[in-house]
Amino acid sequence: MPTTKLFALLLSVAFCAGNAAASDFLADRHAARGVQCASCHIDGTPTADNASMEACLKCHGSYADVIARTADKGDINFHETHMGEIGCRECHHGHRPSSLVCDQCHEFTAKVP
Repeated sequence: MPTTKLFALLLSVAFCAGNAAASDFLADRHAARGVQCASCHIDGTPTADNASMEACLKCHGSYADVIARTADKGDINFHETHMGEIGCRECHHGHRPSSLVCDQCHEFTAKVP
């Protein structure tokens, strides 16, 4: 393995491990459950460009499964909306606070993991 790739891998592992206790981001919740960075990121490096909806659905099931699992979580099922099947990363962010894309037009007080 080339030195730069090894350094990048070690840096990303240190980043994931070091931030688990320091914040409550979605990536930290995944790490606490033993999910490795490479499960979400194509090359194991935490960047937004290499995490896909397909990676999310690989573990969380189909979009219909997610809708069913969140059906009784409140007054509104934010996974079943007039916007259709939007990308997971529109609301869920691994390494920064998540935010509800619906709030661009509406005002909800929902906490987004």
